[in-house]
Amino acid sequence: MQFETERLIIRPLQSSDLHAVYDSRRNLETSKYIGKPETLDDVKKRIEEARQPFENLEGQRLLLTLECKSSGDFIGEMLFKHTQLASRIGEIGYRLSPKKQKKGYAFEAASALISRLFAEFDLNKITAICATENTASWQLMEKLGMKKEGCLREYMLLQDRCVDSYLYSILKREHAG
Repeated sequence: MQFETERLIIRPLQSSDLHAVYDSRRNLETSKYIGKPETLDDVKKRIEEARQPFENLEGQRLLLTLECKSSGDFIGEMLFKHTQLASRIGEIGYRLSPKKQKKGYAFEAASALISRLFAEFDLNKITAICATENTASWQLMEKLGMKKEGCLREYMLLQDRCVDSYLYSILKREHAG
């Protein structure tokens, strides 16, 4: 899957993204609400996973890069995976480089991704999960039109402790775009 928005090229993660992704994923700030900072080997494995053909299988991740159209700069990453094929439910996730946050890129990219996913896959529902402490993430989910379904108690492991997470979703019939 590859597409563009006003300011972004959204494309599959590739080998040339290695150092930019590593810089982002080893950063304590971008990892604080997602998990432990990653090693170069972790990122190499992620890129290798992205190079495999996307077969739309339950749990298989579609790993995408956000690239600035005008500069070619790495903005961040997004992913999609079917979590329940039979129920037509998928999940999205996103991570932006620290210097690229608070510029509207996450909304622009996630909004376009949701529209593409509803158009191209037979999905009824798209979900997203974040640590309850990750205010920027759940506020983005709400801006995207997602509704909070609930709080998953001690659902996510962060800095060697289990933290609560919010589950948000949007149904195809609720999506405007």
